[in-house]
Amino acid sequence: MRAAASRSRYLIAVCWFLAAAWVPMSAEERVVDLSGTYQGHAPAADPSKRVYTLTLAADGTAILTTLYIGRDDTMQHGHWVRRDGQVVLTFEDMGANPAFRPIVFRHRGHQLTPIAWDASEWGRAGPPVLHRARSAQGGF
Repeated sequence: MRAAASRSRYLIAVCWFLAAAWVPMSAEERVVDLSGTYQGHAPAADPSKRVYTLTLAADGTAILTTLYIGRDDTMQHGHWVRRDGQVVLTFEDMGANPAFRPIVFRHRGHQLTPIAWDASEWGRAGPPVLHRARSAQGGF
């Protein structure tokens, strides 16, 4: 049952991403700049105490860094696209390891809330809500 739900989420995300690639951007989406750094923490009950940092570049590239407290961090490179208030994050292969499946976030204000992911990779709870990090000048 979980595998079927996971596959369904993955297929929905992939279909959405492919469809979104062909839809022209609205005027609102051209005005809102989502590039920047977003951070979130795994739930307090998470034994590895992970800290996630997602950097979205203006050119559509992305880096998701996972810091495991007391261990080395991992980096996943990928790409992002925004459509209709959602951000689709796709990943590149990591050497011999296949890429993670896409994650779809809902964008509101200064946060990205995950709404579709592969539960076999991220667990049932999924990745955390990511909040935009403040710049050194104190703005967003």
